[in-house]
Amino acid sequence: MSKLLDERLVFVDADVKTAEEAIRLMAGRLQECGYVNEGYADMVITREKVFPTGLPGKEMSIAIPHTDPTLVIKPAIGVIIPKESVEFDMMGELGHKLDVKLIMPLVIKNSDQQIELLKAMMHVIQDSDRLAKIRASKDKAEILDLLHSLEEA
Repeated sequence: MSKLLDERLVFVDADVKTAEEAIRLMAGRLQECGYVNEGYADMVITREKVFPTGLPGKEMSIAIPHTDPTLVIKPAIGVIIPKESVEFDMMGELGHKLDVKLIMPLVIKNSDQQIELLKAMMHVIQDSDRLAKIRASKDKAEILDLLHSLEEA
Protein backbone atom coordinates (compact mmCIF):
# COMPACT_ATOMS: atom_id res chain seq x y z
CA MET A 1 0.00 0.00 0.00
CA SER A 2 1.20 3.51 -0.70
CA LYS A 3 2.28 5.88 2.04
CA LEU A 4 -0.79 7.30 3.82
CA LEU A 5 0.88 9.91 6.00
CA ASP A 6 2.22 13.14 4.53
CA GLU A 7 3.50 16.16 6.52
CA ARG A 8 1.71 18.44 4.07
CA LEU A 9 -1.58 17.00 5.39
CA VAL A 10 -0.93 17.95 9.01
CA PHE A 11 -2.42 21.19 10.34
CA VAL A 12 -1.34 22.30 13.83
CA ASP A 13 -3.36 24.99 15.67
CA ALA A 14 -5.79 25.19 12.76
CA ASP A 15 -8.10 28.16 12.93
CA VAL A 16 -11.30 26.28 12.08
CA LYS A 17 -14.59 26.89 13.89
CA THR A 18 -16.90 24.32 12.24
CA ALA A 19 -16.77 20.80 10.88
CA GLU A 20 -17.34 22.21 7.39
CA GLU A 21 -14.38 24.63 7.72
CA ALA A 22 -12.14 21.75 8.83
CA ILE A 23 -13.28 19.54 5.95
CA ARG A 24 -12.78 22.34 3.41
CA LEU A 25 -9.32 23.15 4.81
CA MET A 26 -8.17 19.54 4.42
CA ALA A 27 -9.92 18.96 1.08
CA GLY A 28 -8.20 22.05 -0.36
CA ARG A 29 -4.79 20.74 0.67
CA LEU A 30 -5.63 17.21 -0.54
CA GLN A 31 -6.57 18.60 -3.93
CA GLU A 32 -3.45 20.82 -4.06
CA CYS A 33 -1.24 17.80 -3.31
CA GLY A 34 -2.90 15.51 -5.87
CA TYR A 35 -4.80 13.19 -3.52
CA VAL A 36 -8.36 14.08 -4.60
CA ASN A 37 -10.25 15.74 -7.43
CA GLU A 38 -12.38 18.86 -7.30
CA GLY A 39 -15.71 18.35 -5.53
CA TYR A 40 -14.27 16.14 -2.79
CA ALA A 41 -15.04 18.64 0.00
CA ASP A 42 -18.71 18.83 -0.98
CA MET A 43 -18.97 15.02 -1.03
CA VAL A 44 -17.47 14.73 2.47
CA ILE A 45 -19.71 17.51 3.84
CA THR A 46 -22.82 15.91 2.33
CA ARG A 47 -21.90 12.51 3.77
CA GLU A 48 -21.13 14.01 7.19
CA LYS A 49 -24.70 15.38 7.39
CA VAL A 50 -26.16 11.87 6.94
CA PHE A 51 -23.41 9.65 8.39
CA PRO A 52 -21.53 11.73 10.98
CA THR A 53 -18.01 10.68 11.95
CA GLY A 54 -17.50 12.06 15.47
CA LEU A 55 -16.20 9.44 17.89
CA PRO A 56 -16.28 9.91 21.66
CA GLY A 57 -13.01 9.02 23.37
CA LYS A 58 -12.08 8.54 27.01
CA GLU A 59 -10.06 11.75 27.17
CA MET A 60 -11.02 13.48 23.94
CA SER A 61 -13.39 13.09 21.02
CA ILE A 62 -12.08 12.82 17.49
CA ALA A 63 -13.66 12.88 14.04
CA ILE A 64 -12.72 10.85 10.97
CA PRO A 65 -14.54 12.55 8.08
CA HIS A 66 -14.47 10.56 4.85
CA THR A 67 -16.60 9.67 1.82
CA ASP A 68 -16.74 7.16 -0.99
CA PRO A 69 -13.70 6.90 -3.30
CA THR A 70 -15.27 8.41 -6.44
CA LEU A 71 -13.01 11.50 -6.40
CA VAL A 72 -9.97 9.92 -4.71
CA ILE A 73 -6.72 9.73 -6.68
CA LYS A 74 -4.61 8.14 -3.92
CA PRO A 75 -5.30 7.28 -0.26
CA ALA A 76 -4.15 9.40 2.69
CA ILE A 77 -4.78 10.22 6.31
CA GLY A 78 -4.86 13.86 7.32
CA VAL A 79 -4.48 15.43 10.76
CA ILE A 80 -6.10 18.65 11.90
CA ILE A 81 -5.41 19.87 15.42
CA PRO A 82 -7.83 22.78 15.84
CA LYS A 83 -7.01 25.71 18.15
CA GLU A 84 -10.42 25.25 19.80
CA SER A 85 -12.74 22.23 19.84
CA VAL A 86 -14.90 21.81 16.74
CA GLU A 87 -18.43 20.43 16.95
CA PHE A 88 -19.13 17.22 15.00
CA ASP A 89 -22.19 15.00 15.23
CA MET A 90 -21.51 11.63 16.84
CA MET A 91 -21.23 8.58 14.58
CA GLY A 92 -24.53 6.71 14.62
CA GLU A 93 -26.31 9.47 16.55
CA LEU A 94 -27.23 12.35 14.27
CA GLY A 95 -27.85 15.47 16.35
CA HIS A 96 -25.70 14.29 19.29
CA LYS A 97 -22.87 16.87 19.30
CA LEU A 98 -19.29 16.15 20.34
CA ASP A 99 -16.54 18.69 21.04
CA VAL A 100 -13.81 17.30 18.83
CA LYS A 101 -10.18 18.12 19.60
CA LEU A 102 -8.55 16.05 16.84
CA ILE A 103 -9.79 15.61 13.26
CA MET A 104 -8.31 12.85 11.13
CA PRO A 105 -9.82 12.86 7.64
CA LEU A 106 -9.52 9.49 5.91
CA VAL A 107 -9.04 9.44 2.16
CA ILE A 108 -9.91 5.91 1.11
CA LYS A 109 -9.22 4.70 -2.42
CA ASN A 110 -10.74 1.23 -2.23
CA SER A 111 -13.34 -0.27 0.06
CA ASP A 112 -11.16 -3.32 0.89
CA GLN A 113 -8.69 -0.98 2.55
CA GLN A 114 -11.44 0.85 4.47
CA ILE A 115 -12.14 -1.94 6.99
CA GLU A 116 -8.45 -2.46 7.83
CA LEU A 117 -7.86 1.28 8.11
CA LEU A 118 -10.87 1.76 10.39
CA LYS A 119 -9.67 -1.09 12.62
CA ALA A 120 -6.23 0.55 12.86
CA MET A 121 -7.91 3.91 13.60
CA MET A 122 -9.86 2.32 16.47
CA HIS A 123 -6.55 1.32 18.13
CA VAL A 124 -5.34 4.92 17.85
CA ILE A 125 -8.65 6.32 19.13
CA GLN A 126 -8.59 4.04 22.17
CA ASP A 127 -5.02 5.06 23.05
CA SER A 128 -5.63 8.15 25.23
CA ASP A 129 -1.93 8.75 25.86
CA ARG A 130 -1.12 8.77 22.15
CA LEU A 131 -4.05 11.10 21.38
CA ALA A 132 -2.93 13.51 24.12
CA LYS A 133 0.62 13.54 22.70
CA ILE A 134 -0.69 14.20 19.18
CA ARG A 135 -2.95 17.00 20.43
CA ALA A 136 -0.12 18.63 22.42
CA SER A 137 2.53 18.35 19.69
CA LYS A 138 3.51 21.26 17.46
CA ASP A 139 5.95 19.07 15.47
CA LYS A 140 4.50 17.53 12.30
CA ALA A 141 7.17 14.81 12.12
CA GLU A 142 6.45 13.79 15.72
CA ILE A 143 2.70 13.65 15.00
CA LEU A 144 3.30 11.39 11.99
CA ASP A 145 5.63 9.23 14.07
CA LEU A 146 2.85 8.78 16.67
CA LEU A 147 0.56 7.63 13.85
CA HIS A 148 3.02 5.36 12.00
CA SER A 149 1.02 2.24 12.99
CA LEU A 150 -1.67 3.39 10.54
CA GLU A 151 0.80 2.88 7.68
CA GLU A 152 0.65 -0.84 8.42
CA ALA A 153 -3.14 -1.07 8.10
